[in-house]
This record gives sequence, structure tokens and C-alpha cells, in this order.
Amino acid sequence: MEQHTTHTNTEVQPIDLSVLLRRMGRALTRLWPVCLALIVLCAALMGWRGHRSFRPMYRSEAVFSVNLSFVGGTDLSGYSQYYNKSAAQQVADTFPYLLTSDRMQELLLQRLGVTYLNGVISSSAIKDTSFFVLTVESPSPQDAYDILCAVIDVYPQVNRLVLGETQLVVNQEPSLPDTPYNADPWVRSAVKGAALGVVLALAVLIVAAALRRTVSSTGDVKRLVSLTALASIPRTAPKRRKNGPQQGLLITRMQTDSAFCEAYRLLRLKLLRQLKDEDKVIMVTSSIPSEGKSSVSVNLALSLAREGKKVLLIDGDLRGPSDKALLGITKPSEGLGQCLSGSLDQVHFLRYEDTSLYVFAGSEPIHAPMNLLQYDKLEALINTLRPMFDYIVLDTPPCAMMADALAMCRHVDRVIYVIREDFAATTQIFEGIQALAGADARMAGFVFNCAANVRGSSSGYGYGYGYGYGYGYGYGYGKTKRKSAE
Repeated sequence: MEQHTTHTNTEVQPIDLSVLLRRMGRALTRLWPVCLALIVLCAALMGWRGHRSFRPMYRSEAVFSVNLSFVGGTDLSGYSQYYNKSAAQQVADTFPYLLTSDRMQELLLQRLGVTYLNGVISSSAIKDTSFFVLTVESPSPQDAYDILCAVIDVYPQVNRLVLGETQLVVNQEPSLPDTPYNADPWVRSAVKGAALGVVLALAVLIVAAALRRTVSSTGDVKRLVSLTALASIPRTAPKRRKNGPQQGLLITRMQTDSAFCEAYRLLRLKLLRQLKDEDKVIMVTSSIPSEGKSSVSVNLALSLAREGKKVLLIDGDLRGPSDKALLGITKPSEGLGQCLSGSLDQVHFLRYEDTSLYVFAGSEPIHAPMNLLQYDKLEALINTLRPMFDYIVLDTPPCAMMADALAMCRHVDRVIYVIREDFAATTQIFEGIQALAGADARMAGFVFNCAANVRGSSSGYGYGYGYGYGYGYGYGYGKTKRKSAE
């Protein structure tokens, strides 16, 4: 047996920004309810807080001018009156100080008969005129109106010591406000809360992406386990069919991406360099479901058949057969499970189109396959099939979660391990390969599937068919879409 050691690397590897962004995008597909809940909750809390702290304020205003009077006039009243900008500016300079003076406060309290003023008094001059605007703001509309009227009454008494005899000439009478001048800020507060929720959601996604212990490149795999990298299959999305069932992505179809086909050509060449003359049976497995091992099995078999080799594809995933669906075969047939539970005398294969590829796959799942795999029938079947074909590709279930692959690996010559980018946990990959090594499996290497950084690859979300086993996809990463990559 060739020795393949597994090891963990304690050195902290820097996270590439593009990898982090992709992981954040994939985390968003799983955690979007959490992110949406954070945004809605923050918006609701901030909006409620803004509404609770809202105090409606009322404003009462009056426009006036100041009449400065001097003795010695020639008019009927005996006073000489004049208005000019100089006097208006003088009033404007002293007005704010008089409004806040102790004398003004004392007179206002006496005039209103209260112990404190429930409002704020301010004034402003109208530019290039001798007019002023006197404003009182208060949470009570009646208090705003009453304070403004009181200021107009007592102001001449306070201002007498500064500018002499004065009189406020009101040009616009104050009125009782009926609506607050400020608006409830709950909408603005809710928008700020939503923005805070977005920031928190981004923080959650960043933490989830940074803590995600998966592999993002062939280098990550090599740092985790000592396996040869056979190929990097680009992430490619199959074109949707308007009519008929959706088929898997195959290298024999004209619309398939050229980089995808080239990756399988390189996989075939690199694999054949390793195989000896007696190595005919090749097993394909993975750590967990939806990593694309069935797609790799089918396309590897097609690639070998393209070279004129007589190839048999065995769907050994007895719990959830999918190879026929990937190839678009709808004809009912009996597969490995039915053969192991019956007689080996009659084994029927399906020929795939006009190729040298033959398919041995059943249509119905087997619910307890381990009972069949424990007997010597599988070994006898493999030995019977060896001289009939140049190569036999055996598609098996994931080995980190099911024991089926471990029972089958002792009857094969080489094992290809499929690892999907940023999917299975590093602990799952480590345990799966370690389990195969414990079963004396001869590892050919690994295929890095759904790789995002392969030159020439087109964007997509993986390809193929999913499982129907009913178990979770493990280790805290949540469920994966069943249509993703098996």
C-alpha cells in the first residue's frame, strides 16, 4: 500500500480578500434571515426610541419695531419720533441680553404668575429693515402664546434704563399655535437603526466567513493532507433547458464550457500516468454530500470512453443513485444493489448513446446497503467485471458520513477524493481521508471541485444533483441546497 499521511497545519494562514468576499456571499445565503432580522430589529428599536423621546414643540411669533421717543418734538404729542437703521441695530444688539436679564425674568414671572418660564425666548432682526421677530418656543402652545404676550408688555420697562423711553410697535400680532413645528423623528431614527443593522449584519457575515474552516484552494488542501492534486474543476453552471428535465453538466455536450472540458482532459491524463496496467477499478468519493463526486465520476468515465476505452460506470451510491439522471437516462434498470441482493448470473448494462461507456445503475434506492456490502458478492462481481472492461469507475457515497465507501474501497485499485471549494469542514476532509487510509485504500489524489479561480471558468453556482438521504450536512455549516453539486 502507498502511504498517504494526513496532518493538520497549526500555522495561521492569511485570508485572501476575494476568498473572504466569496465566503461572505455564501454565508449570506445561509444567514440572510439573521441579517434581515438584525436590520428590522435595529430599525424598530431606534424608531421606537425616537418616538418615545419625541417632544412636540410649539412656536409663537410676533413681528415688531421699536419706537424710540425723545422729549422736545413739534408734533401734537410733544414727542419727536424717528425710526432708522442705526437705532434698529442698537436695539438688535441689546435685545438678546435684555431677554435673559434677571429683571426681565422677574417681571415675566410676576406678569404670568408662575415660578418658572416654560419656554425659550429668542429674537432676530430682519435684514436691511428696522423690524424684529420675537419668538417663544414651548412644549405647551398656550404657554408659548402667553409668554410672548408678556414679553411684549414688560419689555419697555426693562429697556427704559438702556435706551430710554421705548415702545414695541407690533406689526404682526402673536397667535396661539395649533400644531407643533417639529416632526416626530421616528422615520429618521428608523433609517439610522436600519443602517446600524446593516453594519451589524456585515460584521456577522465577516465573522462567519473568517471562522469558516474550509479549504479555498489546492494549497489549502495540501497543507491539510498529503495528497496529489489531480485537477481543479471550474465552477460552471449548466444551461437551463426550457423543455424537459434538467440534465447534468457533461463534457460531451456542445454548450459545456471549454475550461470545464479541459479540466477533465487534464484529470484523465494525470490519472493515467499514475495507473499501472493492473489498475482498472477507480473509486470516486468525497467527505459529505453535494461536493460533486457523482459529476466527477460521470465525466471521468466519459473522458476515458472518449479515448476509445471500454468503460463501465457503476453507481455505487445505493442510498441515492444519481448517475442516470446526470446522463439523462430515463430507462428503468437494475443496479448494484439489486445485483448484490440477487444473483450474479444476470447483470445488465445500459450503453450510453453511441459511446463505449456502459452504465450499471439502478433506479430505486436501497435503504440498508451495508447488509449487502458485507458479503463477498461485491468482490466476486468486481473480479467478474475486470476482464470485460478497460476501466471501471465506481461512484460511492461520502466516506466521512457513511461506511459504504469504506466497505467498497478494499475492492478497488485507486481512490479519487473530491473536495469542493469552501464547502466541507477541514475536520470532515481530514476524517474522511484518515478513514480511507485506515481501510488501506490506495489514494490516487484529490479533485478540487467548483473552483472559482480557474482561468476561463464561467460564473455559476455548481452543478448536478443532490441526495435524498435525509441527514444534515454537518459541523455547523447548515443545510445546503439539494440541487447544488452532487
